[in-house]
Amino acid sequence: MKLRLIIFITVILTITGCSHLGWKSDAGLENTRKTEILYNKFIEGNSPNVAQLNLFFSRMPKGGDIHHHYSGSIYAEDYLTWVEDAGYLIDKNTLQIVKPGAAADKTSCITVKQLRNNPLLYSKLLSLWSTRDYKNYCHEQQPPDINFFSTFMYFGPISKYNYKEGLKIIRNQAVAENVSYIETMLSAVGYTLQDDSFDAGIRKAVGEESFCRLFDELSAKIKQDGEFYQKTEGFTGKINEAHKNIDDERFMMRYQTYAHRNGTPSAVFSALYAAFLADEKSPLLVGVNLIGYEHGLTALAEYHLHMQMIAYLKKIFPDVNVALHAGELALGMVPPKDLQFHITEALNIAGARRIGHGVDLPYEVDSLELLQQIKEKAAIEINFTSNEFILGIKDNEHPYLIYSAYDVPLVISTDDSGVSRNNLSNEYVLLAQRYKPGYKTVKRYVYNSITYSFLSASEKELLTRNLDARFEKFEAEMAKYCDRLLK
Repeated sequence: MKLRLIIFITVILTITGCSHLGWKSDAGLENTRKTEILYNKFIEGNSPNVAQLNLFFSRMPKGGDIHHHYSGSIYAEDYLTWVEDAGYLIDKNTLQIVKPGAAADKTSCITVKQLRNNPLLYSKLLSLWSTRDYKNYCHEQQPPDINFFSTFMYFGPISKYNYKEGLKIIRNQAVAENVSYIETMLSAVGYTLQDDSFDAGIRKAVGEESFCRLFDELSAKIKQDGEFYQKTEGFTGKINEAHKNIDDERFMMRYQTYAHRNGTPSAVFSALYAAFLADEKSPLLVGVNLIGYEHGLTALAEYHLHMQMIAYLKKIFPDVNVALHAGELALGMVPPKDLQFHITEALNIAGARRIGHGVDLPYEVDSLELLQQIKEKAAIEINFTSNEFILGIKDNEHPYLIYSAYDVPLVISTDDSGVSRNNLSNEYVLLAQRYKPGYKTVKRYVYNSITYSFLSASEKELLTRNLDARFEKFEAEMAKYCDRLLK
């Protein structure tokens, strides 16, 4: 109840133009009014001024990006630099990374320098390691969802090469586009315990009591495994080391860990257990998630089981926050029956406080009741670019219009900006271009990204005050721009 009151007050202060630091001065109110006039000018008509919106949102403070994948947010060009630094090669036939000494046809291997000197091959690599040029020309290519998720196979071998440098790259990009907080899904802990007897039993289990009995048995085995604690401690230590010098007065970063949803039940459960324990141990870890394409055969068949796993672990680790990819599905991608319950179970069984994507909302059973439940319990992470590319969902097909009409808390985020070759500013451009929300609504989404983050209350307070100051400066700048353009 106390959290909901704090959120309510924050939203009211933002909507009414009241600064978190106090009432705005007359000059501040006038700057806000002129900024709103300018924004409305840019979005008016059937063809919004995209160039001006790019300028506007690049300069606008954007708070946080809280649906953000570390490995998918680094551009292929940076990964190639790491490949070169590590002394790895590229197979010119498959365009995959080859480590020295790996079994491969040496005649097909080239250096990164040789790759860069071959424009056609270099361009082809970028198209395989990201979604670059997918729509610009006709060529032999995979379906969009396969193309998107396959990129991780290419840069995966190098993505963990240098966490410290990777976080620095992400930080610098965020600061450059006026983002003050990143909550990134960094990595799985790296621990799994394969148990065939558990897998056979859990797939036949019916009811919460049966689930819990089997979870208890596997938990006991996990806690007796020394590698469980060793891997967890090693993981948190690695984060502590990589995080040094990331936070300052302009920027803050925190991390989620996760399990892959397309493994065996014992692998998923043990990885989740390690994730929950790591999160409890490290103040830099703020949440747990599940990743992997939601329409995979295992992910679909065992979705309910995965929600039960998280519900069980939440009882052991009640203070660990959960955000979940849920409803990243479209009609035709999966049978209709698989569109009816994913958001509902993520919210009401697993206790997710944020829902990533939430695109299948219109097909969920009791969707109107679900809207009210989301409004009371969670926020929706909106990812326009990846929803369009992977699911083919955009414009009036996207449930943004339902969520916004029902006043469900929303945050705008990037998902995998390196794969999609975009940034958070561009996601706001798409928001304004497609749906034309008012300026006060846009600001509310920005503040939501801090309010619904998994930061502590004191950290949220700090970043909210930072946002107030940033918006004051931004609106003063835009007021001058407005006078110049509209005189």
